[in-house]
Amino acid sequence: MTPEEIARTYFRRMRAGERVDDMFTDDAELLGFGNRVTGKAAITEMYQGVQDTATPQPEIVDITTAGNRAFGEVRVALADGSSLHVVDVFEIEDDLIKSLTYFNADYPPPA
Repeated sequence: MTPEEIARTYFRRMRAGERVDDMFTDDAELLGFGNRVTGKAAITEMYQGVQDTATPQPEIVDITTAGNRAFGEVRVALADGSSLHVVDVFEIEDDLIKSLTYFNADYPPPA
């Protein structure tokens, strides 16, 4: 699969509440919002918590690619009615996600 297809599959599975941890390499890393999660077992545990409590519903705004990377801009609706504007950077290795770095793209509210 291409990096774009992997990113689209990841977002589709997240929306459907399906497992995504099997899309990662054994030594993968998740980076973002001040956290680093390393290794497939830790990633599995983190996603179980996210999907059980937040039920994220990502809607793709755009996906672009460069080499083995995909950059996904998404709006994520959360269970509490709030939403996030996020940019996810996927690094792909052998059709699996080697790293996923996510950035909050929302501007802070005016002071």
